[in-house]
Amino acid sequence: MNLFTTSDGIALNYKTSGEGKAIVMIHTAFDNFSVFQGLEAKFNHAYQVVLIDLRGHGYSDKPTKINFKTYAKDIKELLDYLYISECSIIAHELGGSIAALFTAQYPDVVTSLTMVNPTLLNDITPEERLYRKYADKIRNWDGEAQQKFLDKQLYYSKRKAKKFLKQVKYTNSMSTKSEIEAVKESFIDNNVMNYLKELKAPTLIVVGQHGERTTVFEAKEVADYIGDTRFEVFEASGLYPFVEEKDKFMNHVAEFIKQQVPSVA
Repeated sequence: MNLFTTSDGIALNYKTSGEGKAIVMIHTAFDNFSVFQGLEAKFNHAYQVVLIDLRGHGYSDKPTKINFKTYAKDIKELLDYLYISECSIIAHELGGSIAALFTAQYPDVVTSLTMVNPTLLNDITPEERLYRKYADKIRNWDGEAQQKFLDKQLYYSKRKAKKFLKQVKYTNSMSTKSEIEAVKESFIDNNVMNYLKELKAPTLIVVGQHGERTTVFEAKEVADYIGDTRFEVFEASGLYPFVEEKDKFMNHVAEFIKQQVPSVA
């Protein structure tokens, strides 16, 4: 475990591997950087991969109050600490909202932006919205039964998802109720639409056809706000296109990133 302390005293868990141009991967709310371990292994042969547990997540400190803008500030401080002046970003779901903020604030740092299942949602987390959609049916079920039902709404390939989830570190049980609420509240009124309009970095949007937490329609709305984007729908994917169609995702994203940094062989 590597820990970096931010200017306001928050310890962040991070990992870096590989050499060369940097790729920063940003997870969504209530995930942690272990969701990217498969991508890390694919990319770190040609790039330096930087993974970070956002504050309030994973093995990073969990304050009881989080300002949305501090997520971007944390990433910038970590990059400065690592002497990284430019990077590509791969961001998942609400991690895309953080990436939009980061790219708008530090346009000279980001050479390319890949957003996976992005959303304009800023009044509730995608996870909670999905639960509310089926609450009348499942709210009296036990937790395991609820999760099994909700999982069926998230993935195209249940087999691949199940295998993947066994490798992901589950850290939310380490958080108190107030710490979980702090994460939820941090994404409320995050003004993501304003940041999207300011983006100048080359942007690729990848969206899984089958996930119900976010939709193709939502991702297209994000693309419309940005303007000039490359937009791809993965038809055999849901919540995690970089898992369910890993080889396809890797090929498309690697090609896109390479186009922006042609010096990489």
